[in-house]
Amino acid sequence: MKTKYFLLFFLLWLSLSVMGALFKIMHWQGADELLMSGMAGSVLGALGLFVKLLFHPRVKDFLNH
Repeated sequence: MKTKYFLLFFLLWLSLSVMGALFKIMHWQGADELLMSGMAGSVLGALGLFVKLLFHPRVKDFLNH
């Protein structure tokens, strides 16, 4: 999987976490589910990026693969 897809996955789930935090501040329903799913997805995306970085032979071309 290309790095840009891991990054896109991470950013989408991170935006879901931010939306969940805003729901929590406003005391709206569904905030807990948004926060939990957003955090879980963000962790998976960050782990994917970390693994990709660990096993990439050259960091210079990291974003091109």
